[in-house]
Amino acid sequence: MRAMGLSHERDLMFERKSKSSDGPTLLERIARAGCRRVAVLGLHAQAGTRTVLTSLVREIHRAGGPMALTSAPRLPLEQEEGADTQPVTRVELPEGAWIASSAPAPAEGAAGLAVVEPTSWSSAIGPVSISRTTSAGQVDLHGPGETDAMKATLARLSELSGGLVLVDGGWDRRAFAAPGVTDGVVLVLGAGYSATAERSAAAARYLVETLAAPPCDESARHAWEETGSKGATALLDARGRQVGVMPPGLEDPVVALKTPEGAPISTVVLPFGLNDEFMIPLVRSTLRCTLVVRDATRINVSPVYYKAWLKGRGRIQAVRPLRVLAMATNPMNPSGPDADPVEFRQAVAASLPDLPVHDVVIETVDESRKSVWRFWD
Repeated sequence: MRAMGLSHERDLMFERKSKSSDGPTLLERIARAGCRRVAVLGLHAQAGTRTVLTSLVREIHRAGGPMALTSAPRLPLEQEEGADTQPVTRVELPEGAWIASSAPAPAEGAAGLAVVEPTSWSSAIGPVSISRTTSAGQVDLHGPGETDAMKATLARLSELSGGLVLVDGGWDRRAFAAPGVTDGVVLVLGAGYSATAERSAAAARYLVETLAAPPCDESARHAWEETGSKGATALLDARGRQVGVMPPGLEDPVVALKTPEGAPISTVVLPFGLNDEFMIPLVRSTLRCTLVVRDATRINVSPVYYKAWLKGRGRIQAVRPLRVLAMATNPMNPSGPDADPVEFRQAVAASLPDLPVHDVVIETVDESRKSVWRFWD
């Protein structure tokens, strides 16, 4: 059985064969982080995940490393205009790449594919099989939609390939990027996320802050493990002791957030995630506590309520913290005008000073096959 992940020697190979005059490339950063399964997560529709995926594929191939890929099923909003109605990610792969997909090969320019093994998983368009390319060309990626199925599929791809496993997907299907499914995330932001490039850069800060929810303490972790599988919302007092569970179906959860002695609850451990329906009554109350979710992909709160909760000294934590490796910026704007690539990357970097920011087109090494940002990616 091959060792999972990238070896130290392969990491060094990536660095030797990459252009890093202005610092590490995105691939170098992933290699240094030691991640084996990396999610390429678009923060909105048409963010540019396919361009990032294609660029990483080219750089890995150029460095001589093994690779494996799949994709979380696309939603209709993410389809490129005039394209096939199947929700696939179409990429060009070299010979020897591993994929997991339920999509048929493209009609033209298709890579040769040899099925290695079937899986027990399926998607909306059919069974998912693991294959390997026997010749270079285009493939359609359409992996499983269920989180457990994606986790098992990525683990098997990692085992078979012995290399870096990449999976792309969008914000509305972000469960594929959850900790345990993948072990590192690259975010992708396009200039068209908001009305202007400047507002897009500023808006991304909220999403990054959401994904950076800090880890919870041991008592909350234990409560989640005890109650999460049962779908119960656990209530903890100031000493971390579990003092009850929240009754289901409450219109106003605040009334239940008290210990048997009448003291305010200190921590609420949520099994299914955090949304506006639960958050709004808390924001409007005087109660402030710690809200704990399994991981940051389960936070789905509007920016106004999220910020109000934190500003009022409420806290949001995660049982499994998400590891965000970097942001990739895409200057293309489908409704125009496009942003200047360098200026947009710099604006996003200024808005997110603690997160590395890349433009994979700018840093592409092979000028003869340079990646190109496309608004439909």
